[in-house]
Amino acid sequence: MQENTNPILPAAGVRRRTAEDCSTSHATITGGWRDDEGSSNPSGRDPSDNSTASNALLRCKKPFTMATFNASTVREEGRARELAHCFKQCNIDILGIQEHRKVHVEETQFSRLEGQYLVTSSAWRNLSQAAVGGVGLMLSPKARKALRTVTPISERILVAEFDSNPVTTVIVIYSPTNVAPVEEAEAFYEKVGEIIRDVPAHNFLAVLGDFNARLGPEDALYTYHGETNHNGKLLVDLLTEHDLLAANTQFRKKRGKRWTFLDRCTRAKRQLDYILVRKKWRNSVLNAEPYHTFCTVGSDHRVVSMRV
Repeated sequence: MQENTNPILPAAGVRRRTAEDCSTSHATITGGWRDDEGSSNPSGRDPSDNSTASNALLRCKKPFTMATFNASTVREEGRARELAHCFKQCNIDILGIQEHRKVHVEETQFSRLEGQYLVTSSAWRNLSQAAVGGVGLMLSPKARKALRTVTPISERILVAEFDSNPVTTVIVIYSPTNVAPVEEAEAFYEKVGEIIRDVPAHNFLAVLGDFNARLGPEDALYTYHGETNHNGKLLVDLLTEHDLLAANTQFRKKRGKRWTFLDRCTRAKRQLDYILVRKKWRNSVLNAEPYHTFCTVGSDHRVVSMRV
């Protein structure tokens, strides 16, 4: 078996529970990584990681924050560093990223920025060879220590599992737009449903994503829109089938605190980004809403944050 050399999954000689220990099907991804200065770390260990304390991420009386953000590209190093800076300033532990637009040969790429950890599955190129899409995760040092596995499912879906009590499963998704072929959107949502079905019922599940879906008042408690679009109907079916809720539609917020996307041409605002959790965990969600705090990254989306 090839030695693990990335800084995010457990280092060589460090024993953590694995997916196999817990009878899960998610594969551990291993590979090289590079730090802020571009030098390699062959040990795979964070130089500052000398702690012997439990790596569990989610514990009673110790809230943590996860969020989702369509970054609209972090290919340029400056934007990637600004993303890491905002992430750190907001004390986020797990950030699901959509549209990073980083194309790389490796199926999964690991890197470290500003003391935080970035995991990306490769973006793809469209017919004009422009880089588009790509999903990933940014992790705090605490979340990195708790990470068990990372599994890229497709160009639009990434799954990660973290040590916690109970185990935390995070699915990062980037949906086709509402104007994409109907078959493409339906196949995507069906795939997400298949993945959710494979997550053990006792796990804490969070789906972080740009769903490109609008929910009307008949389908969400506190929504920005007056009607549900096609992607929204697919999202409603997903919520219903798997007993989920969209956390950022559950809290009474002013209408201006609900939208997540601003069209730069028309100035129209939309609510497209959501964090999904199982209904049985609704009382564990302390708050969920969009914030302007990542505006310096240069995206047309707002970050959606959830405190658990």
